[in-house]
Amino acid sequence: MARQVPDPAEPVPGAEPTGETPPPRARPAVPPEYDTGTPRAYGDAEPTTSPAYGTTEPTTPAYGTTMPAAPMYGATEPAPPTYGTVAKNSSADRAAIRAFRPRRVLPSVITAVLMTVIGLLLALEVVSALLGRPLRLVPYDRILAWATSTPWSDPRMMAGAGLVGLLGLLLVLLAIIPGRPTLIPVRTGDKDLVIGMRRRGFARSLAHAAEQVQGIEHARVRLHGKAVHVAADSGMRDTRGLADAVREAVNMRITALSPVWKYPVHVHLREK
Repeated sequence: MARQVPDPAEPVPGAEPTGETPPPRARPAVPPEYDTGTPRAYGDAEPTTSPAYGTTEPTTPAYGTTMPAAPMYGATEPAPPTYGTVAKNSSADRAAIRAFRPRRVLPSVITAVLMTVIGLLLALEVVSALLGRPLRLVPYDRILAWATSTPWSDPRMMAGAGLVGLLGLLLVLLAIIPGRPTLIPVRTGDKDLVIGMRRRGFARSLAHAAEQVQGIEHARVRLHGKAVHVAADSGMRDTRGLADAVREAVNMRITALSPVWKYPVHVHLREK
């Protein structure tokens, strides 16, 4: 049986007091991770352990920083900018129109081929004549004799001159008058940014806008030049004001798409 040794700091039962104050009990050593630098009396509660490995303690914001406030109840965020509100820029509009102007490929090719053939024949005739062996590919002797012997008042001369003049005028008009563009230029406000829409896609978008009007079952849109023609079918008996509603819806869609040109809208309402 182990013998229990009494603590010297505690009085022994039955022993007489000597009048001396017992020495204080030794303070146990504090582990380094628990030592906060502040003195504690013996018997105080030990500090809590450090957070587990891998956990992150919340950081305190630096002095002077402002924490983001929570949105107030009922507050609404600013609405996004409305599409289609592009400022008009004349130089940007002209750049878009020039970019989508048709190149007149077919008339240019035909003219280039004709001029090349005529130039080649003339060159061959001149070179062969200078060498003393004319090719006579073109009977210019008979043409010259007929031209010198025929007065200007002759109907054949006038018809030939008129035909040549009409061909020249046609070529000039093809070069000056712009044709129907393959794409519809859209306003961007920047001359370096050019955007275009296909005519079919533009018409489908307008038809979809017309079909969104209550009472319209089907709508078809055709573009005639720079005018929009809407043919809408309705199954309603009372169609008063329906054509105006369709026109307004189509105009709103045109404004949202922001084409460079203005497109007047004509609505034809058909009742089933």
